[in-house]
Amino acid sequence: MRVWGGVIAVLGLAALGGGMLFFGAVMAPLVFLHLPLDVAGPFIRTAFPWYYGFCAGSAGVVAVGFLLRKEWLTLLVPLAMIGVTGWLWQDQLPALDALRAAGDTAGFAKAHRLAVWLNGGELAAAAMLLVRVGAWLK
Repeated sequence: MRVWGGVIAVLGLAALGGGMLFFGAVMAPLVFLHLPLDVAGPFIRTAFPWYYGFCAGSAGVVAVGFLLRKEWLTLLVPLAMIGVTGWLWQDQLPALDALRAAGDTAGFAKAHRLAVWLNGGELAAAAMLLVRVGAWLK
């Protein structure tokens, strides 16, 4: 089970890190560069629930891998990522929409900055976990 747990953890981390990088480095910039702002904003907002679902699901796969390997302490990281992603998805996303609808640009900027930092922290955590898992291959 330890070998399969490692394989599952690597696949989950590859999906998680790759998906996060693709969304932040490719999709979002392309949307805002090539679509009018009045189309880009609503379009990217409809993508976020899919993105957060993908991130939570991928982190769940990582958690299953660590569980099979009995990596109890390391298991806390993807579980925390699921919690943060769930909070961003269920709480912050509607709050951001409400701030935008109310025209509160300062409040939106502050809440958006928090979401970006948390997302970046999750990406960094996924990268560190991938390095840790890579050490198992020796």
